[in-house]
Amino acid sequence: MEKIIFSKHAKHRMIERKVAMNSVIDAIKSPKQLLYDKWKDLYISISSDGSAIVYAFHGSYIEIVTVLSKREFNAIVSKYGYSRYKVIV
Repeated sequence: MEKIIFSKHAKHRMIERKVAMNSVIDAIKSPKQLLYDKWKDLYISISSDGSAIVYAFHGSYIEIVTVLSKREFNAIVSKYGYSRYKVIV
């Protein structure tokens, strides 16, 4: 697996939403659901607790962009639908 780095924003959101680093890594390694954001070229991995981990591939590493709560994720998908998001897993 590629090296994983966390943006400053993602670290802040993890603290705010009480999401542990291990939970984020587990969600990327074994997602409950995986979506692709066609507009922004990002991936969204859904963890077992419903948190949404937004990340990007950058060559040899993965950057965690942000972490969303289950409610925030559901609101975004409801707003933009599957014209923007493609379900991978």
